[in-house]
Amino acid sequence: MTAKVEIYTWSTCPFCIRAKALLNRKQVDFIEYCIDGDQNAREDMADRANGNRSLPQIFIDDRHIGGCDEIHALDRQGKIDPLL
Repeated sequence: MTAKVEIYTWSTCPFCIRAKALLNRKQVDFIEYCIDGDQNAREDMADRANGNRSLPQIFIDDRHIGGCDEIHALDRQGKIDPLL
């Protein structure tokens, strides 16, 4: 079964681009919520992300993973593939 991967982004955010590049390299299908300038969407994201308002915010099977640094750290540790 394939994991449900969701990522909240801002279109020009370099960290968002880097996180999406990692997912693309792993050939992971993901749902992207580009929330450029949408304060309501950002509030909804922060509610899901335990108050985190920075971008990106990544969820795998509704589990909050964190942002760009966290997903890359999980990849370096060999822990991201089992989640996907």
